[in-house]
Amino acid sequence: MKFLFPLLIISALVVRAQTETKTYIEDEADIALRKMSARYEAFKTIKADFMLIITNPKLSPKDDERKLTDTLLGSVLLKSEKFKLTLPGQEIYCDGKNIWTYNLNDKEVVVDLFTENDDVFSPAKLFSFYKKGFSYQVKEKRITPKGRIIVAEMSPVNKKTSYFKIDVAMDENNYTLVETKIYSKNGTRYLYKIKKETTDIEAPDEVFSFNASKYPGVKITDLR
Repeated sequence: MKFLFPLLIISALVVRAQTETKTYIEDEADIALRKMSARYEAFKTIKADFMLIITNPKLSPKDDERKLTDTLLGSVLLKSEKFKLTLPGQEIYCDGKNIWTYNLNDKEVVVDLFTENDDVFSPAKLFSFYKKGFSYQVKEKRITPKGRIIVAEMSPVNKKTSYFKIDVAMDENNYTLVETKIYSKNGTRYLYKIKKETTDIEAPDEVFSFNASKYPGVKITDLR
């Protein structure tokens, strides 16, 4: 499964925009992203409940966009490089090295080594993924009933990725993540809206690995 998180969330030097002169608006995006990242890195654990809206491209102008849109509710629990991702009919566990994908309907678990690249990255990088491999600028600012929102438009330096940009919307008052929109090159759009966040909850390491003894009868396929 590809984790297309804003999800996801890399401890390296920030990649600046690929221009010879840096503009003020690029500095503003840099500051906002740094403040958001610093806020979340101060927590030991983070749980975020989110709404994922997937919009598929129209095959003809007459297509009803509502029929091309799927809405899913999910949650992600983060602790350092570990995460647990819950989606309808599926649970994904990662201890930083191994990843278990549990299909509840089929009662089957696939376990593999977890690796990251420019297309697949961990939800544990949800609030810091911008630090490597992106140029960015402020796309827009808007005022909503919940406050002032600043949107950073991020473009991957690697042009071979399956997506061509990511929009990261932050609350300008407290620099919480509001939503992230991923633009896939095949025309599909993934919009993650953060509905609720809880920080510094108790989460022992055992939470981030699949315990087969608790699920008797589950088929396990080990690809490691």
